[in-house]
Amino acid sequence: MLEKECKKTPRVNATAKALSILGCFSPTLLEITLAQFSKMLDMPKSTLLNQLRTLEDAGMVMRTGNNAFRLGYKIMNLSYCAHNAISISQYAIPVMEDLEVETGQNLYLTTHVEGQVFYLECVYPSRRLVSYSISGKLLPMHCTGCGKAMLSFMDKKQVETIIDQHGLPQITPNTITKRDELFKALSNYRAMGYAIDNEEESMGVRCVAAAIRTSKGTVAGALSISGSVLSMRDEVLEQYAVLLSKACNTLVPYAHLFPYYQNYNQL
Repeated sequence: MLEKECKKTPRVNATAKALSILGCFSPTLLEITLAQFSKMLDMPKSTLLNQLRTLEDAGMVMRTGNNAFRLGYKIMNLSYCAHNAISISQYAIPVMEDLEVETGQNLYLTTHVEGQVFYLECVYPSRRLVSYSISGKLLPMHCTGCGKAMLSFMDKKQVETIIDQHGLPQITPNTITKRDELFKALSNYRAMGYAIDNEEESMGVRCVAAAIRTSKGTVAGALSISGSVLSMRDEVLEQYAVLLSKACNTLVPYAHLFPYYQNYNQL
């Protein structure tokens, strides 16, 4: 209902332009010059400069010494606020920490947003020298364990919509890039109750994942155990899948607390 109402609301062009500027930043494009913005958005530099100055005053962007712009502190502050609002975390993190102790591998909690995997939380082994937050990262669904675990319990029409929207780009030599092959894999994963990422998103990394569903069967998110190809052998994957199944069942009563849950059926 809210989405339909929003479509009828008059568009605020100035706000839309500001948001399009912020949307230009990505993990591979952290600093952008005025000329680059102009080319990317097909907008006059004068208009962009006014927008950037306004965003700069609000702390949304900042200037660099290279006469470019990067995201400002206010974005990080808003990210902190958004992260604290994720209610499922207080229930999921203890479960993830127990799994990390039992497996010694990386644990990820994800959901799906607009046909992509959205990373919410991560728990790394204590032996890991460098840890970083992956919260907020977006990845394709067809090449990740969590993504395929969630896709396997969605109806075919929803999966088709996601494929039409994002395609099946090849990320590594092992990535599934054909529609019929993906549907075959999803059927197998649904029967098994878990999905596998066999170096399909990152070479040298394997992952086993299971979907977290509500009591009504709706896909709310997924949990995964990830590690190197040496530590994630086939026989270990099966053992981890059993652990994941139990963990996901534990989280079913709290599945409605996943962010964006109310938007899941709008694809």
